[in-house]
Amino acid sequence: MLELKDVTRTAGREPMLSRASLVISRDAPTAIVGLSAYQRDMLLRLLSGADPPQSGSIRLDGKDIAQARREKGRIARIDAQGLSKRDKKVAKLAGDQRLRSAIAKARSERAALILLDSPSAGLQLDTRERFIADLGPLLGCAGAVVVLLAGSADEAGGLGGQVVVLSGGKVVQSGAVEEVFAHPINLAAALATSFPQLNTLTMTARDGRGVLADGSSFQPPEELRLPGAGACTLAFHPEDLTLERAGAGCLRFVVRVAGEDAVGGRRFMRVSFAGASWIAPRPAAPPHPGAILNAFVERTKLMAFDASGKATA
Repeated sequence: MLELKDVTRTAGREPMLSRASLVISRDAPTAIVGLSAYQRDMLLRLLSGADPPQSGSIRLDGKDIAQARREKGRIARIDAQGLSKRDKKVAKLAGDQRLRSAIAKARSERAALILLDSPSAGLQLDTRERFIADLGPLLGCAGAVVVLLAGSADEAGGLGGQVVVLSGGKVVQSGAVEEVFAHPINLAAALATSFPQLNTLTMTARDGRGVLADGSSFQPPEELRLPGAGACTLAFHPEDLTLERAGAGCLRFVVRVAGEDAVGGRRFMRVSFAGASWIAPRPAAPPHPGAILNAFVERTKLMAFDASGKATA
């Protein structure tokens, strides 16, 4: 297993890890989400033994990670190009084949620890989607500790297994991917486990209602519990915002079309509501910018977080 105990490391002025403790076993591959590209690179160096932590310890199967690093073939690092630090033959291959080859090589060499840094970054949309869908089969039952430093939540979802959410240097949530994605315990976890980006709406809770930035009042559905008073955030996933009412349990928003965005190679429609900017699936015949539309979200898809970011239900 890979064990981090009271590990501290700063990234610039921000804590990347702050007295963080974590145990990752061989039983299931583990994705880590919530880090910037710079933080992922720093964590990759820590977990591979290339850099020491400022405090605390990192051990692989009971050995200090720096010692494990000196043992040939024990740690395999695979970046977005599918390149291992020890073997660059896969550079001659194209696209996701470099990644697949590097993973297969790490497995055949019986690496004790396989580290991947946002492997799908840079792949074309169709290739990327196929590769992410194959992450679980490629890395499941590898006989190694598998750690994916995910550049986006869909990579973690494709890997399956376990997920760890880091925020402010702390482990804010961990567990099975399906559970954490479905029930984030705070706003940081919700943001880190959403792909594309989470749609949010900031408001002030007052007498069971929400007062929006434009001064209008928002009446939450019965299923959604707002804080008694103070700032709060309403959130939902982009795919849950539709232009057609799915049933009586939908909440309606009158939105203005702002244009389109590309996320992960896909096109989305961008809309605005009460000062918030959201994205939604792009319809086959996208409306023109400035159009006023009715948009709907099923009540059960809504999440609410209090001023501290804690989920309210």
